[in-house]
Amino acid sequence: MTPIVRSIAPELVSAPIESGLPGWQLRFLMRKLGLKRGEHAILMGTLCMTTVENLAMAVGQTGRITVLTEPGVSDAERRSLQQQLHLFPQVTVVAPGPSVDEQQCDAIAILPERLTEPYEPLLDHAWRRLGNGGRLMLTVAQQPDQADQLRDAITAANRTGFVTRYRRNCDKHCAWVGVKYAASKW
Repeated sequence: MTPIVRSIAPELVSAPIESGLPGWQLRFLMRKLGLKRGEHAILMGTLCMTTVENLAMAVGQTGRITVLTEPGVSDAERRSLQQQLHLFPQVTVVAPGPSVDEQQCDAIAILPERLTEPYEPLLDHAWRRLGNGGRLMLTVAQQPDQADQLRDAITAANRTGFVTRYRRNCDKHCAWVGVKYAASKW
């Protein structure tokens, strides 16, 4: 992988930050997210090429992946990331905030770096973007206080309206997948 150029000065060039989750764990969690060919998924958190590749392969050529970059990432960095992902035409790198993108999606994966307190604004955003039956995956880095962080995030997600589909909190997997079941209008 080529480094992302963050400045003209060569001493300021650095490689992209990878997620704190190992590749095997990401693949396992992506299976729990249950993506199908042709679906639209959103990735929130520090860009991890392994995660993007797994998501892109899960949705196939007919699906779409939208990568929401962290606030403060420049347009030049986003263009550079998009060029790195040229083998995956179904992946689009966008800035957070208002957009002309389709607002509904089938799944959202929130990586550990983006899952911070307070959880409610992030979960409300996910609730609005997900269609009925949409899945939300929350992952937490392996830390001593991970059980409390995951429990608090799950409690907030349940208050928002998500129903637990998968929960695991051990030394290998610390994640939760919830499903949005909205009441249908008659």
